[in-house]
Amino acid sequence: METLKIYLLLALTSVRARMEYKGTFFVFLFAIVFFYFAQLGVLIVVIARFKEIHGWTMGEMAFLYGLLTFSQGFTTLFFNALINFDQLLIKGEFDRALVRPLSPLGQVVFSRFEASTIAHFVIGAAALYYGAKLSGIVWTPQKALFLPLVIIGGVLIQGAVRMFVTAVAFWTLRNSSLVHTVVFSSKEFIVYPVSIYRWGVQFFLTFLFPVAFINFYPAQYFLQKSGENLFHPALQVLTPAVGLVLFALSLLAWKTGINHYQSAGS
Repeated sequence: METLKIYLLLALTSVRARMEYKGTFFVFLFAIVFFYFAQLGVLIVVIARFKEIHGWTMGEMAFLYGLLTFSQGFTTLFFNALINFDQLLIKGEFDRALVRPLSPLGQVVFSRFEASTIAHFVIGAAALYYGAKLSGIVWTPQKALFLPLVIIGGVLIQGAVRMFVTAVAFWTLRNSSLVHTVVFSSKEFIVYPVSIYRWGVQFFLTFLFPVAFINFYPAQYFLQKSGENLFHPALQVLTPAVGLVLFALSLLAWKTGINHYQSAGS
């Protein structure tokens, strides 16, 4: 219980530090909102021109986008500190976390809560609501119960990706280019239905770098797009399981990295 209080204090301190510069905070918040609305605008223009994208209508695309954005909100909230983790190593600041009687990962995660992630939640929730309404999703008890599990699974998958990239820094010290390529740029692939890509890309995004489970496969389940199964219908309900497995493996990678780590002063 005392440990949890310490983590919460770290999180509150981080939020207060961000809010000290309110102008910067709101400019950053506006930039996030502008980015996502611009991204949505591109989708709307494409669909308005071609009516659909590989059989996916406006509402279905909005729902697909909502699953990604809403889960990304929680990912940014909890795992934002991992983005610049290499700087903690280079400056030797991570050493302090190793000598404290707390989990090093917990200290890093709770040291930088991103309050501006509220923009992800607002846009993601709006996209989910209007996407479900426009596409005519019929909400059964099973679907209503499965939705939060899908969000949790999506957060675990995205968190695991960030953890794997972070663990690389224990060997290379610098991983900023890998962060931008793997964490940020890779999401552009799943803004659109994975079914639009060639078989090799579909296989990669399903089995090797399984980010398709964040939104594409669960969207198929909610939208009942059974005629578009890429590999097997069971993939539509595996997001929570994939998230748990990937996150467990990423924790193993993190622990292995810490065992390999040598202090910046070594």
